[in-house]
Amino acid sequence: MRRTLIATAVALPLLAMAGEPLLVDPERNVYIPGADLDHGTLRVAATYDNEQFRIHYEYATDDPSWYHQYWVYQGDGEWKRYGSGFGPDEHGLYEDRISMLLDDGSIDGFNRYGGWMTAHDGMRALTSAVDADAVRAHPKLGEALGRSDVRKYIPQSRTTEEPAEMSWDAIRDDDELDALQDDGVFLDLWQWRAHRSHPMGVADNGYVLHYRLSSEGRGMFTTNWDDDAGQPAYMLDPEVTGKRALNWERLVNREYGQDDPYFISENNSVAFDPEHDWQVGDVIPQRFLRAPSGSRGAIAAEGGYEDGAWRIRLTRSLEAPNPKDSKGLEEGGLYNVAFAVHTGQVGARWHQVSLPQTLGVGVDEADIVAVRVDDIATAEGDALRWTELPVMYPGQATWQWLHSDHPGAEQVRSGEVSIHDQHVAEDLRGFIIAEEIQLLER
Repeated sequence: MRRTLIATAVALPLLAMAGEPLLVDPERNVYIPGADLDHGTLRVAATYDNEQFRIHYEYATDDPSWYHQYWVYQGDGEWKRYGSGFGPDEHGLYEDRISMLLDDGSIDGFNRYGGWMTAHDGMRALTSAVDADAVRAHPKLGEALGRSDVRKYIPQSRTTEEPAEMSWDAIRDDDELDALQDDGVFLDLWQWRAHRSHPMGVADNGYVLHYRLSSEGRGMFTTNWDDDAGQPAYMLDPEVTGKRALNWERLVNREYGQDDPYFISENNSVAFDPEHDWQVGDVIPQRFLRAPSGSRGAIAAEGGYEDGAWRIRLTRSLEAPNPKDSKGLEEGGLYNVAFAVHTGQVGARWHQVSLPQTLGVGVDEADIVAVRVDDIATAEGDALRWTELPVMYPGQATWQWLHSDHPGAEQVRSGEVSIHDQHVAEDLRGFIIAEEIQLLER
């Protein structure tokens, strides 16, 4: 199916036509998806043995994407990047993803609010997004981390006492952040990506503290670009793939399957040849995939798209690969988790999230029960206890909004109520969308 990009701001009634968004305003980072894309169902199961833990995902979609971002030859030595990731990409060049936030009880409030606890005013892709120059000038985010945007963070990483007034730039000093990290006050983040991690058989291991950070070690992707030469650093190896580049028309028509070289990696590439007779429409992947190392490469990934759904298995040791950036799991433990699904149909922030859930490792009194098996590598079928989780568009609901303009702000501030107490998952997305539209009309 070909996708189209709505390039102008339009306000549609709450009951939009099938396939159409409710509201689009690119200048304000607004894309409110219609009823066909604002919710879904993520099936989750888990198993463990003496040494390892495995989580199973199933997510049904009739339009999967294992494509991401690509360099496309324009002629006269010019290569242009395609694939935006913000809102629906005009050509569908954005990968599907499934991610999990994992808490061992160290983050007060996460069991009540899940991923909404990490969403804050000023984050990228929100209407309130902070100007890139302001972020670059910040001593921690810009000067130390080299960032130009604000991403997920936990409230404990800021010095602001009043949640409704929490500021993106009020970051604790390094000694305080180190102490939080040593005490396990961070969220473990497991990210499976259809383009970047799937071909390498590894999910991305990270964590959320004062920013969305990568775990220790080398990541499984980097940028395929030579800054000095102004061209890709690598091309496909014709002896391995039969070609030096992909074809634009075949790419946008989604003709490259999971077994085709839709990606570029250290296993199927050679150094870019500027003397080759490149043709307009030649395509080279923008992400260069490589074997990871350290804690960042600790989560193995298997599976793929089959019978109308992504069927993915992620496996990691029960023991934390690095206690400073990962959470350990143990039999009898009860954990808090929240999930997110990103699809190529809607891009980055315009994704779907779950309510917070409990994960029990051999504990029956949990939303998701990890079952003990003799060998997780062979445990399938009846050994699994599946949980169906509604996932929904999260809107622009932020931690600050929950404590201020949110109709239930007083209950939130009291700390005695959870999102489960106030909302039925099937109805929550309608409330969130209505609130976002009101926010944008103010």
